[in-house]
Amino acid sequence: MNLNDLFTPDEQGAETRIDLEQAIGRLTFREAAVLYLWAMCEYSQAEVGEIVGLSQQRIGQILANISKEP
Repeated sequence: MNLNDLFTPDEQGAETRIDLEQAIGRLTFREAAVLYLWAMCEYSQAEVGEIVGLSQQRIGQILANISKEP
């Protein structure tokens, strides 16, 4: 699955996709990896933590920080 699969080809979808791509572009590699594993691969926070070598609590903090970024 890629970003194009998430949106319809209408103009609003294109604008949303551009906004999302810009937001993802501001993430660190670790943040992007955590977000991808959690949101796209549907791993639990604990599973993501095992994959990237962090605690489930730290994964939760990373996801919370991502959602707060402008």
